[in-house]
Amino acid sequence: MRIPDAPRLKLFILCGISFWSSVVFANANEERANNIIMLWPSDVVSQDSTGMGMPKPDRGDGHIRLTNITRPSMEYFPAHIKNKTAPAVILCPGGGYNYLVTTKITPIAKWLNSNGITAFILRYRVPKKRKEAFQDIQRAVRIVRSRASEWNIDPSRIGVMGSSAGGHLAAKVSTDFENLIYQQVDTIDVVSCKPDFTVLLYPAYMNKGTELSKDFAVSSEISPTLIVSAKDDGFFTGSQIYAKALEGVGASIRVHFFDKGGHGFSLRPKQHPLSTWPDLCLQWFRDQDIIEEAD
Repeated sequence: MRIPDAPRLKLFILCGISFWSSVVFANANEERANNIIMLWPSDVVSQDSTGMGMPKPDRGDGHIRLTNITRPSMEYFPAHIKNKTAPAVILCPGGGYNYLVTTKITPIAKWLNSNGITAFILRYRVPKKRKEAFQDIQRAVRIVRSRASEWNIDPSRIGVMGSSAGGHLAAKVSTDFENLIYQQVDTIDVVSCKPDFTVLLYPAYMNKGTELSKDFAVSSEISPTLIVSAKDDGFFTGSQIYAKALEGVGASIRVHFFDKGGHGFSLRPKQHPLSTWPDLCLQWFRDQDIIEEAD
């Protein structure tokens, strides 16, 4: 039986839309999959997403909080620059080692890209897995450095940036880079995990009372560090103590302490002058020769 022309045309169009929608969806999934780097060989073998994080109930604030991460990974945000290698930053989200607030760190990754810096968002193991999280950040730095040529990255300009608990984790790898806290699994683990620079945004758990946390063994060998915090943050004392400890051993340290801003501020917070922190960070990058001076 012959299908009338108009219905047949409509059917053809609907089939075409369905086909191309499937193609676009498949390509998007493939592109996203290509931007996820699993940290450990045993996790690379598995192709499913089990253990890569589950969102906690929505708090109505627009932020996603991932927990139950047993298969840690990095999301890759390449800087598209030509004829030269880029610096790279591994971003450590906060969340009290219970979950990861990825939506606060993603805009920072894109901001870094816009300034010629490749970014990786680290999804380390949670909840309450500090030792495992430290293993993950060590492994992440080693992976980025070992694959620097593949990703057009300068292996001597690989840094870490962490917020809140992620700031604690970034400081931990910056001070304890010589201690391999897991059994070597492949040749990547012979590569240095020492960051070339460190940025701490409102870091947490840096102190025990008036003393520096025993998590950190500071020395003059620590790479240049920038700390950005607000004085009305409940964790602010830790930023002061850590900065003073680095200064005391002769490590390179710069701080930007603001009167207002609290804990958990974003890329462009409403509070002024706190809203200038990204520009101050870029200037520090220039001063450290991480990026070139602006024209």
